Amino acid sequence: MFQSIARVLCAEVSAMNIPAGLLPPLWEGLAHALFIAILVVAVFRAPWGLLRTNRLEHVVLGGAVLLVPLWAMSPGIEPGLELHLLGVALLTLLLGWPLSLLAASATLFMSAAIGLYDWSSISVNGLLLCALPAFTAARIHEAVQRWLPHNLFVYIFLTAYFGAMATVMATAAASATIMAAAGAYTAEELIHGYLMVAPLVAFPEGFITGMLITMLVVFKPNWVRSFDDRVYLINK
Repeated sequence: MFQSIARVLCAEVSAMNIPAGLLPPLWEGLAHALFIAILVVAVFRAPWGLLRTNRLEHVVLGGAVLLVPLWAMSPGIEPGLELHLLGVALLTLLLGWPLSLLAASATLFMSAAIGLYDWSSISVNGLLLCALPAFTAARIHEAVQRWLPHNLFVYIFLTAYFGAMATVMATAAASATIMAAAGAYTAEELIHGYLMVAPLVAFPEGFITGMLITMLVVFKPNWVRSFDDRVYLINK
């Protein structure tokens, strides 16, 4: 346990990366079908007109490119059990889940093109790194907006900070569940050598996302699709 924690503390944080051959071929085939279906839905639901109107094409492309070196920092713990600062929660708050999913998927494809990910397991990693964090961040934003007061601090601390932390923990939990179901690692290895160190990545993910969202709602509010100053600021 302590050796695993020490390896994480002494290394840069990295991306969850399930390599080829770690999962059964049937699982990878099902992941391909599901990931392609989700990408198709995202393409049809993405607000392309709004994107052009607000001239945010550079935000999508820039976000996809900037995540590549972040995901490239991958010394990891064991094969398939690696951690990283996702950045997908930030993209989801800026662009909504369809565009965030597509931008993160572009990051994944670029990373695979330079040899950081295996093409045969690209869909499994796409579901874990792109789809799950985008959906998690979007659902948390919707829940906070629906059930809690429309307050700027609630938005920053719960939607941005907590939401970003939750994306990392959800991705780590899903990765561990898949590894356990596939028999790649024991429950003890997953709990003590992986899940217990996931908060060490979740906290900085939340802090960075909350800080950047705070700056953007002040200086570039038109970039943040999830933020409406008429809801959070006017008449408050």
